[in-house]
Amino acid sequence: MRLALLSVLLLGVACSSNKPPVQGEPDASGPEDSGSDAGTQPDGGVDPGDGGSGDDGGTGADAGPGEEDAGSCEPPPSVRESLLVPGLNNPRRLAVDATDIYISESHSLRPEAPEGEGQILRLPRAGGGATSVAKGFFAPDAIAVDEKNIYVLDQIGLWRVDKATGERGTVPIESSLNSVITGGTDIRIGRLSGKDVLVVATGARRLVRVDTTGATPSSLVLFEGTVDTQVRGARIDGTDVWFLVTGGTEPGLYRVPLDLDTPAQRVDASITTGTSLELTPTHFLITEGSGGTGRLIKRPRAGGEARVLAEGLQGPLFPVELNGAVYFKDAVPRSSAFLRRTRGCPPGTSDAVGPEGTGPGGLIADGDTLLFTSQESGTGGAVGRVP
Repeated sequence: MRLALLSVLLLGVACSSNKPPVQGEPDASGPEDSGSDAGTQPDGGVDPGDGGSGDDGGTGADAGPGEEDAGSCEPPPSVRESLLVPGLNNPRRLAVDATDIYISESHSLRPEAPEGEGQILRLPRAGGGATSVAKGFFAPDAIAVDEKNIYVLDQIGLWRVDKATGERGTVPIESSLNSVITGGTDIRIGRLSGKDVLVVATGARRLVRVDTTGATPSSLVLFEGTVDTQVRGARIDGTDVWFLVTGGTEPGLYRVPLDLDTPAQRVDASITTGTSLELTPTHFLITEGSGGTGRLIKRPRAGGEARVLAEGLQGPLFPVELNGAVYFKDAVPRSSAFLRRTRGCPPGTSDAVGPEGTGPGGLIADGDTLLFTSQESGTGGAVGRVP
């Protein structure tokens, strides 16, 4: 009798050790990744270091399929969005400060239009509707804000708009940054020798630093590729600028000192069709490819093998790490597939977050939430927040 009772107790212990993990909790068989949004800055917002100061230690191998740290084998539940600004015409990129959200609305994408139809909108955090700060832009795309100004990149050049008055002058502060490729641009704000500077990825062949101090800003070309080169995804990390080069004879992930003390250096040649870049304290998040072959990869900044977080995408852009999960946009017509989140298994899997919209548009982290644009023309475009 005692022997039989002991056998039953041992069997119960063995069964409990094989109990599957509760959905949403880490599996006890592997390490838990706490995740962080510390390195994800608003798209075009003020950037105090862009995600840590760790140096990259190697060239990194080509990415293979792998699990996303904070993912789950179960699809996440859909999330309802808060619609902040409906009825927009091609809203593209976003920037934020402590009091307001800024939106670049391009209207027409025709660079040959006789008059600029684009504008910059401001949405107060305290409530109320969006209002126009400045008009007359030709397909405005990337934007950034500092304490006094809004910086806007359009087909004519780089503009500086006074936040208080909306004045922007009759000519751009840097007219050489024209004929940019809309959708592939970036403006980042950094500090060099105690002064504010801008770094602009034009989506075309150049990466440019613009010194904004004084009435007449000066510029310095940090990198210039061949005519078929595209420079995308600039991020400032301390005194270095990381960026992607696509096309030409030497595509890849690059690094260049902000002061151009040494020439730009290619760090990873395996990234051949990169479209956007984000830094976290420990990793690079990189989107590349299009037309059903696009993917999102996560590459350790300390070197080592990169991992595919999502694949089979139409045109992924703007990865953001928030609360341990990685979100991104995809270039699809009106569908819930335009805003996606990666999960751990099967490898390379991603799921629609919930809202419907047209991609890519913009995506930035704002505290513990995400701000996004649905880049639809006419009156179908919108700005929303999740959760």
